[in-house]
Amino acid sequence: MERFYIKQNDEFFSIIDNIKLSREINIALIVPPGTAALRSIINLRILKEESGFLGKNIYISTSDTLIQKLAKQAGIKLLGAQTKTQAKRPERNMGRIVDLRMMSDIISSKEEMEIMNEEIIEIPKEESIIKEEIMPEPKFEPTPQPEDNYFYKKRTQEEKTFSEPLPERIGRIKKTRSFKIFTRKFFIGLLIFIGLLGLAAIVYFVLPRAQIVITPQRESVKFVSDIILNSNVTEVELDESTIPGQIFTTEKIESREFPSTGERDVSEKAKGKIIVYNQYSSSPQTLVKTTRFKATNGKVFRLTSTVTIPGAIIEEGKIIASSKEVDVEADEPGDSYNIGPSNFTIPGFEGSPKYAAFYGKSTTPMTGGAKGKMKVVTQDDINGAIQIVTLGLKDKVSSEFKALIPADLKLLDDSQSLEVIESSSNIKANQPGEKFTITVKAKASGIAFKEQDALYLIERNASDEISGDKTLLLSTIKINYKTSKLDLKQGIANLNCDVAADSIFNFDEKKIKDDLAGKSEEDAKEYLRSLPNIEIVKVVFWPLWVKSVPQDVDKIKVLIKIN
Repeated sequence: MERFYIKQNDEFFSIIDNIKLSREINIALIVPPGTAALRSIINLRILKEESGFLGKNIYISTSDTLIQKLAKQAGIKLLGAQTKTQAKRPERNMGRIVDLRMMSDIISSKEEMEIMNEEIIEIPKEESIIKEEIMPEPKFEPTPQPEDNYFYKKRTQEEKTFSEPLPERIGRIKKTRSFKIFTRKFFIGLLIFIGLLGLAAIVYFVLPRAQIVITPQRESVKFVSDIILNSNVTEVELDESTIPGQIFTTEKIESREFPSTGERDVSEKAKGKIIVYNQYSSSPQTLVKTTRFKATNGKVFRLTSTVTIPGAIIEEGKIIASSKEVDVEADEPGDSYNIGPSNFTIPGFEGSPKYAAFYGKSTTPMTGGAKGKMKVVTQDDINGAIQIVTLGLKDKVSSEFKALIPADLKLLDDSQSLEVIESSSNIKANQPGEKFTITVKAKASGIAFKEQDALYLIERNASDEISGDKTLLLSTIKINYKTSKLDLKQGIANLNCDVAADSIFNFDEKKIKDDLAGKSEEDAKEYLRSLPNIEIVKVVFWPLWVKSVPQDVDKIKVLIKIN
C-alpha cells in the first residue's frame, strides 16, 4: 500500500494527479484536519469515481470528523478508526503495526489479507481516536434510467466493477480505457467552443450591412428673390424676407498744392491772425476797429473789426493773462507785409502801463499782400484742383473702406457710397498767389451682410418657386445681386436677387429600405433602376460574402450622392 501525505493547502486536482501517477492498487491518503480540498462531498465523490476508473482502492486516514462523515457518504473507506475495544488497549496502537481487527469494521476480510502484505500506515496516537457517533451512511435509491442513457450505463458499469473481487476488477480495469470528462482541458475547450459559436452568431446576425448609393438626376431652376438688408435686426426674419446688415464708415483727408494760372494788376493788403493777451487787470478791454499792432520788424497791421479782450485771472495775487484771437490786415498793400510769425505791441498804449500788459503774437504767416501785376488764383484753378484731389482720395478711401469689411461679409458695389464732405483752398478765387493748396475730405460708407444668411433665406423661400418634390442644391446656387434702394442713414438696403441653381428630386428613404429588405443583389438593383429621376445606382454589401439585403432595415443605409 502506498501512502500519500496530504497538505492542508493542496489542490483537489493535484491529489487526483498523484493517484494517477501511482503504480499501486491500494492507496492511503493521510489527511490532516481542516484540509479544504476534501471537506466537500462533491470532491470526495469525484475522488471515488476517478479512483474507480483508474482501478485504485482509496482509503482515507484522518482525525477530521467532517471529512470522515463525508467520506462514508461518498463510499470511501476509512483507515485507522478505532473501536471501543481497541481504545481500551492503547498499547496495541503505539507500535508501527496496527491491529488488523481495528480495520475489521471498515474493510472486508479479503481486502484485509491483501493489505497485510503492504506496509501498514502508522497513525499518531493523538489522531487515532475517532468517535463512534459517525453518521450512518445514507442509502440512495437509484433513479430508473433508460438503458441507452450514457450516465446510466457508466454508473452501472462502475457498480459492476466494484461488486467483483479485486483480482477480477484489476483485470477488467486493465482492459478498460480510463478517461475523465470534467477536466481542465474540457472546460477550456468548452469556453473556446462557446466563443467561436458567439463569434459566428455575431458575424451572421450583426455584421451584415447594405449600403444603397443613389446619384439623382439634376434639373436647372431659375427664379427671382427679394431680400431686405437691415442693420437694426440681429437674425433672419423669414416672414419679412429680411437679413441682418452691418454699416461700415471711414473718412480720409488729403491736401495738395497747385500753381495759380490767373494774372492781373493787384493792390492787396496782407492778412492774418494775431492772439491778443490781457495781463493788465481782471477788467475786459475793448479794442476798436483799425487798432494798430506793430510787428517786431516795424510792419503795422490793423484790426479788421472791434473786439473785446477778456479780463485777466487773478489767482493768489498773481495775474494770469487772458487771450483772444483776432483778424488783422496790413496797413499798406504789398508783398513786403507777407511776414512770418512775429510778436506785436499796441502803439496806442505806448507811454501807459497798458503798453507792456497788452501784447500780441502770431503763429502763422501773414499772406495775400501784393502790389502790381501778379499771379492770382482763379475759380477754375480751385475747381479743377478739387476734382483732381477728389479722384485720388476716393481710390484711397475706397481701398481703406474695403479693408474694414470682415472676410465672412459681402459688400456690394452698389450698396456703398463715396462722397466728398468738405473741400477748401487756402487762397480764395481772384486772390494773388503763385501757388495755392486744396484740402479735400472724403467719406466712404456701405452696408454688408453674410451671404450664408441670404442663401438660407433663398433656400427657405425656394418652395414658392419650385415644386415640393424637389430640393435645391445649395452648393450650386449662383446669385446676381442688384441694389434697388439704399438708405445708409437708416441702415437699410433692398436687394433684387436673380437665382440660378440645380435641384434634385426627393426620395422616400424609408420606403426604399422597406422595399429592399431581404432582396437579393440583382433584385435590389432591378428595383432601384425602376425608380424615376435616378442617374446612377450602386449596391454595396458588407462583409464580402453577403449577397442579399438584410431583413433588418436598420442595417440598410441609403446614401444620396451628388456629383
